[in-house]
Amino acid sequence: MRIHSDEVDPVVILIVVALPVLGFILGTGLGGVAAAIVFLALLAGSRAVAARATHLFSLPPLGTQERALVMRSAAAAATMRRLVRTVPAGPVSNRCVEMERQARGALPTIRTLALQAFRVRVLAVGIPGERLEAERAQTVNLLGGNPEERLRMELESSLRSTEAQIGTGRRLRKLADELFARTRALVMSLDAVAAGLAELQAISASDPTAEPQLALASLSREIDALRGGLEEAQTFGRRAAAIHFLEV
Repeated sequence: MRIHSDEVDPVVILIVVALPVLGFILGTGLGGVAAAIVFLALLAGSRAVAARATHLFSLPPLGTQERALVMRSAAAAATMRRLVRTVPAGPVSNRCVEMERQARGALPTIRTLALQAFRVRVLAVGIPGERLEAERAQTVNLLGGNPEERLRMELESSLRSTEAQIGTGRRLRKLADELFARTRALVMSLDAVAAGLAELQAISASDPTAEPQLALASLSREIDALRGGLEEAQTFGRRAAAIHFLEV
C-alpha cells in the first residue's frame, strides 16, 4: 500500500468501500463507516509521519562529497561525546558538557545544508553548459549573417532562451559551491571543538586539580565561532531554499 505518493491507491479505495459494505452485511453499518473514517485518518497520519521523517533524516547519497561532510560531522560529534565522558567530574567537566551540547546543535544544520548543496549541484549538472555555449555561439554567427526578418526573430528568441539557461546554470553552480563551502566551514568548526575538548581531557587526565583556563578560553572562542557560523548558515540556507532556481 503506497503512503508516500499523492496518487490514489486502488487498494485504499477498495478498503474504504469494503469496510462500510462489510459493516452492513454484519449488521453494523455505522460501525463500518466509522472504521472507514478511522482508516483514512490513520492513513493520513502515516503520510504526515513519513513525510516528516523523510525531511528530518534525509541524507545526500553515498559516495558524494556532501555525504562525506555529514559523516565527518557525525564522527566529530561522537568524539566529543566520548571525550566529555572521560573528563573528571567538576567545574571543567560541567563546562565541557555544556559546550559539547551546543556544538552538537550544529548537526541538523550541517545535514540540511549538505543536502541542499547536493540537490543544487544535481540541478546545475543537469544544465549542459558547454553545449549551450556552443549553441549560443552558433546562433550569434547566424545573426551576424543578417538573416531575413522572420528568421532573425526566431534566432533572437532562441538566443534569449539559451542565454537564460546559461545564466541559470552559472547561478546554480555558484550557489552549490557556496552551500558546500558553508557546510565544510561548520564541519571544520566541529573538528576544532573536538580538538579543544581533547586538549582539556588530556590536561584533566594528567592533573585533575589543574585549571586549564587558557584551553577553556580557546574552546569558548571556537564555540562562539561555531554559533556565529550556524546563524549565518541558517539564514543563507533559508534564502537559498526560497530561490526559484529554474526561473528563466
